[in-house]
Amino acid sequence: MFFESHPVHPALVHFPIAFLTFSHTIDILHYLTANFSLPILSTLTPLFPQLLSTSRLLHTLGIFSAIPAIITGIAQASAQAAKPGNLYEADGKTIKKKIYVMATHAALNDFSIIVSGASWWARYKVHGILGAAEPGVNEVAVAGVVLPVLLFAASLGADLVYKYGMGLSAAQSAKKEQ
Repeated sequence: MFFESHPVHPALVHFPIAFLTFSHTIDILHYLTANFSLPILSTLTPLFPQLLSTSRLLHTLGIFSAIPAIITGIAQASAQAAKPGNLYEADGKTIKKKIYVMATHAALNDFSIIVSGASWWARYKVHGILGAAEPGVNEVAVAGVVLPVLLFAASLGADLVYKYGMGLSAAQSAKKEQ
């Protein structure tokens, strides 16, 4: 199977992470600038009409680019879980730490995408796909929750690749079989 021999998921996740990170950050910065007198952010005020349109576009791209990332993540996680000896430690009872990290990574990313998607849908119903409406308190609360969760989930994904070799081990084992 293609997903087992090529680490596609680690290549695709950068898009939704970047798009959603910037979208939620713009919403938070706009809210802080509009509601608090923070001199360091006051230089951004003239840019917000364009930044809000950009935020909506990034939010849309983030949600839709997450779909292939989720599909490839499920495929690669399933392949990892199906390999003999990958789930349990040598005692046959204790689940390996990398499996817990993988499950936490998936759950947190699912949470981030579902909550971001619900926020996107709520704004879409009122302002259209790229409406540059100012984010309300609900959108800023979503951004304030999703942003750190998204970044933590991304760091867990990095651990899976660089600490546990999950995406890399698939490519390495495919080379050995050739």
